[in-house]
Formats: sequence, structure tokens, C-alpha cells
Amino acid sequence: MLKTVITLALGLLIWPAAALADPVVKILPSPLDRGTAARVVVEGLDQAANLRGEFDHRPVLFFTAGGRQIGLLGADVLLSPGRYPLVLTWEGGQTTVEVTVRDRAYGVRSIKVPPNQVDLSPADQERAARERREVEAALATQSPVRLWSGPWTPPVGGSVSSAFGRQTRINGVLNPRPHLGADLEAPAGTEVKAPADGLVILTGFHFFAGGSVYIDHGQGLISMYFHLSQIKVKAGDKVRRGDLLALSGATGRVAGPHLHYGIYLHQARLDPIPFQRLTALLPKN
Repeated sequence: MLKTVITLALGLLIWPAAALADPVVKILPSPLDRGTAARVVVEGLDQAANLRGEFDHRPVLFFTAGGRQIGLLGADVLLSPGRYPLVLTWEGGQTTVEVTVRDRAYGVRSIKVPPNQVDLSPADQERAARERREVEAALATQSPVRLWSGPWTPPVGGSVSSAFGRQTRINGVLNPRPHLGADLEAPAGTEVKAPADGLVILTGFHFFAGGSVYIDHGQGLISMYFHLSQIKVKAGDKVRRGDLLALSGATGRVAGPHLHYGIYLHQARLDPIPFQRLTALLPKN
């Protein structure tokens, strides 16, 4: 029998409030490999509840799609395998979900480049440091609104020639830093097109990356394209999926023409190929 409380002064019948259940949270895929992303699907929570998340000290921002709240989280390529908390908070509630990150063997590749691209002159060192600061500022961009929707499309039609995550042996010396993008086959002059809507936040011809374009897709998601021969956009340009960004080439520190394609999510370095597949699995708006 339901208990009631009668307030004689006001003549009101007050029913005790029902306890609100925690939302249902799904991590897909689970477990996920280091260097890849997962979607966080939250059901049973009011869309006005101001849902927020944090994983590996990085924010997880949510958008509404298919009547559910969806977020994307990334396991950085150098994140150690293990179990990590995903903390979700909303108006009046909080819950923690365990996310399992597993190891992934990426292998080693070897390239040869001119010696002056390894042993830098003082002038080149100064240039590379200046460009690194510019790139770090761009990668710190945190636009609050998602600028894209729908599946991402490949920026060029070529297959992967050198996979993401590999360590690189440069002129016989192993670089401990992994390869932070996927190299796609693209003869010089191939059109490079935007895989999704966004805002161009940085372009330039850099010492290591050569011709470069960086696109902000909102909510901490940034894509990048390196070794370009020509750049057809500038910072501040809005681009839509399929728009021409540049022409591929062999600028910067490279062994031959190709397109380096990278994805950062709140500065977690991710393999762009499985990320593209993930976007095709998101429900429509």
C-alpha cells in the first residue's frame, strides 16, 4: 500500500517521489584497442539533463542522435592496457562505467630520408619548434558544438600504404614515437577532400609535415592532412564533406608521395581508419 502524507494546513496530498534509476550506458566496441575510439550510448536519461563525461582525464561530449545521447571517447595510442573509469555526471546524478583498453601490436616500418631532415641545423630546429607551438595551439581547440553528421568518407581513394601506430626506423635509427596517422596511397596531385564538415583552423608548409591542413569538426575532434603539394583552403574556411582541401604530394620529411591522414579526439591520437568505420555506425540525427 502506498504511504501518503496529508498536509492539513494546505489540504494537499503528497506522494513520496520515486527514486530515479541510473541510465543504461553502452560502450561500443568493448573492449577497445589503444589508438581507437568507441561510442558511448546513453539511454533512459532526459536529453535536457546536461550530460557530461570524463575518460582518461579527457572530456567526453555528447550529442543527440536517434533519440539517444551519444558520446565519443578515444584511447590514446600510448595509453597502457587496463581498465579505466568513464565518469558520467548529469543534473542530480552520477555513475561510473569501467572501460577496458587492450593492447595492440602495430609493428615497425623503415624509411630513408635526407640526413638534414634528421640532424637539423639550428635554423631548422628553431623553425620546427615554432611550427610545433602553432600545431599544439590548433590541437587544443575545443569547440563545444559538433559540426559534422553522418558517415565520414575517405579523403582519397587509395589504400593504406603505412598503417597508424607503427614505430619508424629512420635511416636505421628507431624513433620511439609511433606513427600518428595512416599513410594513404596518393600519387602527387591527387585531390584530397574533406571527410566530414568542419572549420579549417590551420594550414601551412611545415618542416616535418610539409603542406598541412587541420580541420576542427567540433567537440574536440580534429583531422589533419600532411605532405600536400598545394593547399586550396585557408584558416577560417567552412568545409563540407567532399569539398576539395588540397592536392597530395611529397613535401616535408617523406620517402615519396602519399597522404598522411590523422585524427585527434581531445588530443588522444587515434587511427583514422577504424574511426571512419565507427562514424558509419552512429544513429542518424
